[in-house]
Amino acid sequence: MERRNRIILETVRDMLGRGDVRQAVRTVADLYSADTAEVLFGLGIAGEVEVLLGMEPRAAARAMFEMDEAHQVDVAQRLGTVELRGLLESMPVDEAVDLLGDIPESRRETLLRLFGREEAEELERLLAYSDDTAGGLMTPEYISVSPEATAQEVIGLLRGVSPEVETIYYVYVTSGEGRLGGVLSLRELIVSPPGRRVSEMIGPEVITVSPATDQEEVAEFISKYDLLAVPVTDDSGRMLGIVTVDDVMDVIGDEVEEDIMRFAGATGPEEEPPGRLFAGLGRRIPWFVLTVAIEILLVGGILKLYSPVFSTFIVLVFFIPLLVTMGGNIAVQSSTVVGRWLASGLPLQRTAVKAILGEVVWGVLVGLLTGVIVATLSFLFHLGESIGVVVGISLALTVIAASLVGCVLPVTLKALNRDPGVVSGPLLGTIMDVISLAIYLGIGTLLI
Repeated sequence: MERRNRIILETVRDMLGRGDVRQAVRTVADLYSADTAEVLFGLGIAGEVEVLLGMEPRAAARAMFEMDEAHQVDVAQRLGTVELRGLLESMPVDEAVDLLGDIPESRRETLLRLFGREEAEELERLLAYSDDTAGGLMTPEYISVSPEATAQEVIGLLRGVSPEVETIYYVYVTSGEGRLGGVLSLRELIVSPPGRRVSEMIGPEVITVSPATDQEEVAEFISKYDLLAVPVTDDSGRMLGIVTVDDVMDVIGDEVEEDIMRFAGATGPEEEPPGRLFAGLGRRIPWFVLTVAIEILLVGGILKLYSPVFSTFIVLVFFIPLLVTMGGNIAVQSSTVVGRWLASGLPLQRTAVKAILGEVVWGVLVGLLTGVIVATLSFLFHLGESIGVVVGISLALTVIAASLVGCVLPVTLKALNRDPGVVSGPLLGTIMDVISLAIYLGIGTLLI
């Protein structure tokens, strides 16, 4: 917490200690919403709820919007049903739906009964969509106009628009049945003559997503086409809502965290409920079991198979850590680079060719360089010409193989419409242990 907010936090704590809740409310209400949420969190749950209840509902809703999702639920559970309903009404619809979806079902039903029939039906319809889809991200609040409206009429409509509408930068052109016919930007409206009809300003192509589209794919659409919002339509082309860029920014952050945790062979916080020490054990155990099985069955088998080589040339054992470490590190690096390319939104064929060629060329150069260095050191330390040649060639081939494995696995998963993020670092390292030992001992058997 920055110094200014720490000072404000101590001031608010002092006010609450004196029983001056009204002044505490005034103090936090004058802050930006993100700062308000930060200060409230520092008060502890009891003080936080006390101040929130004293705030104007819209300001309190904005502060809750800035809170961590799990903490939002904790605060909501401390609020009375009527107070929580007031906050939900003041939130953007998509945020209200997210919070409603996280609280216990029995309380959710009680809250929904406090809303009007139309509002309750709209919330229930949105709650039916999964959180990680376009339907779960979208808001039904957008601006739509008839294709026969003029630029002047649309600008007049925008002047009187409700502040609850999330974005006014796009105007959606719909027919009487609600079918989306085009999208109009605010810039096009401003530069058009007042009497020009909307139908003359819209282009033939409209980028849309379905409510079942995965949130990561929605983020790719918005990033690829530089959109501020993307419309969500049903199978018949009727407008259901929009997903805005601010929602997508949260998604990108969540997906990056999830991919990092997966790559480490672990899980994200959302997959391991807090307070349950062994909650993620079932998710992590398979990686360890798979690693142990591969190491014992394959690596152990290879070492046993080539044991006569070691009994004759024991010096070969000293280079095993170098081979397996180098192979694992190079595979992880190549997989990371290719994963970045795959996340760029470029077509798979172009991405695969460019990424794999680049990594393989890099692997060949690094492999040759490190192989020559190791072979030279072997000669300098008088380990024998044959040992130097074996280690040098094996290291060069291991680096090349590692770059190929690190490229091919994520590209293959992407081609199969699977998430490339499931390629974990521990699994790559284990695969390369097997490959590097097979290369090393195979070369040793052939040349010694």
